[in-house]
Amino acid sequence: MQIIDRYIGKSIAVGVFAVFMVMFTLDTLINFAGETDDIGRAKYTVWHAITYVLLRAPQSMYEIFPMVALLGSILGLGMLAGNSELIAIRSAGVSTVRITASVLKTGAILIVLAIFIGEVVAPPAIQYAKLQRVNAMNQKISLNTDYGLWARDGNNYIHVRRVEGNGNLTGINLYIYDDKHNLQETISAAGAEYQDDHWLMHRVTHRTISENGVKQMYTKTKEWKTLLNPDVVSVVSVTPENLSVIKLLGYIEYLKDNQLDASEYELSFWSKLTTPLTIAVMVMLAVPFVFGTLRDAGAGTRLLVGFMLGLGFFIINKLAGNIGLVYHFPPIVAAILPTLLVMGAGVFMLSRTR
Repeated sequence: MQIIDRYIGKSIAVGVFAVFMVMFTLDTLINFAGETDDIGRAKYTVWHAITYVLLRAPQSMYEIFPMVALLGSILGLGMLAGNSELIAIRSAGVSTVRITASVLKTGAILIVLAIFIGEVVAPPAIQYAKLQRVNAMNQKISLNTDYGLWARDGNNYIHVRRVEGNGNLTGINLYIYDDKHNLQETISAAGAEYQDDHWLMHRVTHRTISENGVKQMYTKTKEWKTLLNPDVVSVVSVTPENLSVIKLLGYIEYLKDNQLDASEYELSFWSKLTTPLTIAVMVMLAVPFVFGTLRDAGAGTRLLVGFMLGLGFFIINKLAGNIGLVYHFPPIVAAILPTLLVMGAGVFMLSRTR
């Protein structure tokens, strides 16, 4: 049986690799096309664009890895079916359940690969890519975005607790130093929104530090001009998908400690924990594709149906997460429900496979 496991696993691995390379190439070309408009701005060159796109690719591939696993498994098993090798395996007394177990063993290897890409490779790669892009666009700003947004603008140091989805800032602290690195002023604001060429801060506390002590003043609004414009913020702000599970867990605690909404990050946390199950389900679905109603279909038809199923799952998964955020469903429910539904459908299809 180990020979069968290795043979089926090798065929699926070849299929997954082929699909992975195709999807990787398409993703790279599409993202590079989106970067062409920025080439030539400041010091942003073609090489910067290529580097940025390549470093972003692991995160993109991690997000669509369940689809890659499904299509690769369909392609691998389809090649065996096309050569009548699956028929020979079945004729030797190997059941569909046993073949499914062999497929899932290969799925376990794919799960390890996906976790490595999503947890080890992608987070630092995309973080480095964003920082390099910002540095090429504007050399005067340095950033660190693990927990909130830290930025330097000349002699001013900026900390933003959170960047909202609409681009507004929440929890702003400005630290203003003189040329001798002495702290002169601090400005705190509950939030800010961008208008024309400046930020408009709300509920502002302004403290001036001098030899006579600290003077404090409150204002309802205050204009704030800085190099930290919305384009820069959108590039470097912390997004849930760009954090590993460990950092997500720490960031969720950070948000809760600061009484900020952590639901989006909790959803991403549970989605990442659900990814191994999702990949296993997608690999399992390849079996009824080959033995079920599509057993007499060509490879192109199988791949097309598999692609539509994978794309549909990707859209439904994103939609379920957004609906869960809007209607305040438990994040774990919003994250795992689509996978459980597909798993139920897969088990049903397997039970009907002859």
